Amino acid sequence: MKNPLTASLLIALALAGACSKSDSDPLIAKIDKHGDEILASNTKAEARAWMTHPHHVFFKADPKQVAQFVEDFYQAGAEKVYIADIEEEQGNFYGEGLLVVLPKDAAARAKLFEVESRADTAFDDTPVTDKGQKYLYNGLD
Repeated sequence: MKNPLTASLLIALALAGACSKSDSDPLIAKIDKHGDEILASNTKAEARAWMTHPHHVFFKADPKQVAQFVEDFYQAGAEKVYIADIEEEQGNFYGEGLLVVLPKDAAARAKLFEVESRADTAFDDTPVTDKGQKYLYNGLD
């Protein structure tokens, strides 16, 4: 290329395209980091199975509402839904979060973000949009 400015611009655009969309949003980066930590920990369980036990509860969230969102996320195409950040107190196990593993498929992601919009309202969470992140997370405490 004869024009150094054009060459520099093309290099900058190529580098920008290599960066993840979620890297530019601190909230999304925080959720993805926390999701990775949850998956690497033993403080998670598959949501449907975990919720069948009578000593598995939530501090504030309505179990029926959580169960409905779990089903909604799975029906919309979630790869996996976990109860996350589980803590034990006096024989009860408290689920503090709902972690949804997102697929790469754009159509499934769009459906999941529709469910997430309702979940954000129900659980009083900060609304998020699709920025290429790996997870959705809702606090249940």
